[in-house]
Amino acid sequence: MAGLEIHALSELRDEARALLADRYARQRAADQFLPETDVTVTDEDGVVATRGGAAVAFLAGSVKGETGTVGFAGCAASEPEALRDLYAALATQWDVARFAVAIPASTEDLIDPFFRLAFGCQFCWSVRDLAPIEAPDGFAIRESTPADLRFFAELEQDLYSLQALHPSSSGLGGETIEEHEEGWSDLWDDPDLFWSFVVERDGEPVGGVILYRRPMGDLRVPENNVDLAFAATRPDIRGSGAGLALTAYALDWARERDFRSMTTDWRSVNLLSSRFWPRRGFRPQYLRLYRAIP
Repeated sequence: MAGLEIHALSELRDEARALLADRYARQRAADQFLPETDVTVTDEDGVVATRGGAAVAFLAGSVKGETGTVGFAGCAASEPEALRDLYAALATQWDVARFAVAIPASTEDLIDPFFRLAFGCQFCWSVRDLAPIEAPDGFAIRESTPADLRFFAELEQDLYSLQALHPSSSGLGGETIEEHEEGWSDLWDDPDLFWSFVVERDGEPVGGVILYRRPMGDLRVPENNVDLAFAATRPDIRGSGAGLALTAYALDWARERDFRSMTTDWRSVNLLSSRFWPRRGFRPQYLRLYRAIP
């Protein structure tokens, strides 16, 4: 068998695109909620493996902050084992200690090489249709107003505190409530981009959800999709059904406005969200595999 040769992405960009197009065609054949879009390899940093003159794998991305990052269109292989060689080459080039790679959840053959490079699953991007789910009684849901700014800030602060605990260990937290308020202050500025709702029990707000018209243009977001960008309930009422009531309402709201699908994401190391969302019918489309070198 001919030996493996590694080249700069700039030398074999068309060959990398052909590998990616084949990967994405297989994804779309198995998943109706992926966009029909041109497949391109836009990254400048990358490497391509060839064997006997034929391209068998590529890996491409960029350094974002302190993390070498491979996006939705940054990896494909007809010979998945070659990805381990490409990671070694790209990691040497980037000279960082943290790496994040987005891999289609349906491609076990591409996931396995990274697991054997000491990567673990950190994050899930997911999707579901808008079929209704049963909502529990005892909750009222209304559209939010700017008067709810402090409440959303408190929900986010509670969520950050939860994410900071083991096993998530996110490193999030420490912001003041005013800093959280500043982050949400423009939530009501564009009613065609964001929609937000509050769930109440006995007239008191106990949770909130934010929907978002996420831009298209990558290999994930489909047409006529709305993104469930944020959802949280007060810690003292978790498990009461408030989150389920919010989710049922959001699905109904989206379906009535002719959206076709809903996306969301969660940390796989967050015990609550990684159990709640799959039970609500969301299935992973991509996994973020992560490695940090001590």
